[in-house]
Amino acid sequence: MTALPAWIGLLLALPGPGLAQPAASTPSLDVLHWWTSASERRAADQLRTVLATAGVQWNDAAIPGGGGMAAVKVLKSRVLLGDPPDVAQLIGSTLTEWADVGLVLPLNAVATRQKWSQTLFPTVLSLVSYKGDVIAAPLGVHRINTLLYNRHLLQQLGLRPPHSWAEFEGVARAVSAAGLKPLAWSDEAWQIATVFESLLLSEAGPALYQEMIQQRKSAAWLDPRVEKALLRLRWLRSLSGPGSDGPAERAWTLSARELMDGSAAMMIMGDWARGELMAWGASPYTDFGCVVVPGTEHMHLYSVDTLAMLVNARHPVALQEKMAETLSALPTQLAYNRIKGSVPVRRDLSAAARNGLDGCARDSWDTFAAPGSARVPSLAHRMAADEATKDAVAQALWRYLTDPRMDAQEAQKRLAAVIHLP
Repeated sequence: MTALPAWIGLLLALPGPGLAQPAASTPSLDVLHWWTSASERRAADQLRTVLATAGVQWNDAAIPGGGGMAAVKVLKSRVLLGDPPDVAQLIGSTLTEWADVGLVLPLNAVATRQKWSQTLFPTVLSLVSYKGDVIAAPLGVHRINTLLYNRHLLQQLGLRPPHSWAEFEGVARAVSAAGLKPLAWSDEAWQIATVFESLLLSEAGPALYQEMIQQRKSAAWLDPRVEKALLRLRWLRSLSGPGSDGPAERAWTLSARELMDGSAAMMIMGDWARGELMAWGASPYTDFGCVVVPGTEHMHLYSVDTLAMLVNARHPVALQEKMAETLSALPTQLAYNRIKGSVPVRRDLSAAARNGLDGCARDSWDTFAAPGSARVPSLAHRMAADEATKDAVAQALWRYLTDPRMDAQEAQKRLAAVIHLP
């Protein structure tokens, strides 16, 4: 078993909390998460409304910060102080770390009653299962390898959305010639990693990606296809557009604003950006559209939203189970994911429900559901590596991209070193 993080060892050495029990007349759950953008806030409010109807009060504890890094720090602090929330947004490897030390409430009874083995995608059920227990309630599947574009801008310039890198380069040249920015960009490390893993999948394919990311084989990072992905990453960053101050570290929502107002033609980002555009009033039918990142057709680079029920002195087990049941219900799934930009974790959508998805969402769900598709876990969003590895890779990419003196082969060596299994 992988060594547990030091903070968890410290937690286990602390005495149990002696918290006062809340009044029995207030059936509420304290929920810690990092959904704070416009669309994320709307999606969380949708869950709160549905849960209230089911008799569960959602006490919001939202922590702002892209990628959830700040929220994870707050969560650790609260647990160490003996005041853990009842529910927390825990995903990927961080979820299993908490389950490993008995801090997560098993949801086996809920999974049995709701027939999750029959209704959820097997990939999703596997993700929320650990050592024979179901350890979280899955909410939605995000697609990372998404290329969004401004429909109006491309139409005005007589351009079509690109389906290959040659077409992408043609669109970029035409947009630059018109004095506009081809690609919205941010130098935040997690956003660089988000773009890079899509490029890596495009250039290397799912088999080599698995060796590099999931099996963590250092030698695989020295493959020439990785160099191509790094060179393309640097080229994409150069598309800052005339008159721009150049790339900067900024929130992904600012890049999405550029896409919406037409100052940028395209954006590579997880499909939560679709939810944000819709929250601002843009339509996926008339204002923006999306295709997969060139070279990743029939591939789904995924991240899954999950909420874990935490063990604490309040012991609100019945309420936590009711929440998990409500979150997995089909009406909740459809309503939440329509706002969030993701797609339901359920594989039993009816034809009518599937046809009710917009084109971007339908292609995402269809690809994830198709037996022949490559379903690939995201590194940048905690699906394929622990927090420390994810951060180390993101920082190595940031250093490569912001230091013009470092060539791609040197970056490969550094990435090979940080990805190596201890």
